[in-house]
Amino acid sequence: MSGLSFERVDFGYGDRLLLRRTWLDLSGGGLTALVGPNGAGKSTLLKLAGGLLNPTSGRVMLDGRSLSDLPDRERARAIGYLAPDGRSAWPMTVRNIVALGRAPWRKPLRDLGEADTAAIDRAMAQTGISDMAERRFNTLSSGERARTLIARTLAGQAPLMVLDEPTAALDVKHQLGVMAILQKAAASGTQVIVAVHALDMAARFADRVLVMKRGEMLADGPPDEALAEDVVRDVFGVRAPGGIAPTPLSVDGRD
Repeated sequence: MSGLSFERVDFGYGDRLLLRRTWLDLSGGGLTALVGPNGAGKSTLLKLAGGLLNPTSGRVMLDGRSLSDLPDRERARAIGYLAPDGRSAWPMTVRNIVALGRAPWRKPLRDLGEADTAAIDRAMAQTGISDMAERRFNTLSSGERARTLIARTLAGQAPLMVLDEPTAALDVKHQLGVMAILQKAAASGTQVIVAVHALDMAARFADRVLVMKRGEMLADGPPDEALAEDVVRDVFGVRAPGGIAPTPLSVDGRD
């Protein structure tokens, strides 16, 4: 389990602060869902958590060391980051896309080793895409692409996974499928931090929910507390009598 923490972190450009005075301990394990309206600062927080951005002030720490001090390869082995844009510039096969997740462990120009192959096979099995290994990424449905990119992240075997909106643009069935994969990864010992828009998905799958608005953390706790009626009203401007409850749906097959 990774000990990731934010110590009074600010981040912004010029006079515009996107993240304010953030103290956050993310070392508890399980699946943490990050929610908030557009522009709340979710992507900024996740980029800081993945080491893609450095704080304007304060520190992001991993196991007692500042992320900004870690060599790129060491950081990539510790944290698997999935950006919100699920496109690929080349029509690569699914297996080759997943193999990119092994980059932090491979020496330049070296072939895949036994450990790499085993990690790739395991990640594809976890996400249910083993039978799609030779298909081209550009021929996949949105749900298949999402599972392929999660498999790429899993193949890196990082103890911490940070995912920015992996369920974006997916229908309910595929949102459920993606969140179920992440829940299983968390149950197996990987710490998962994921930004989602669907509050019912956060309520259903997360062990912990972080609620952001305008660069600040307004709620942090179990889903029934963090997504209580008053929080949802104040943050999202909608009425949810009794708070957000998990949706009583299940996945029935895959495309």
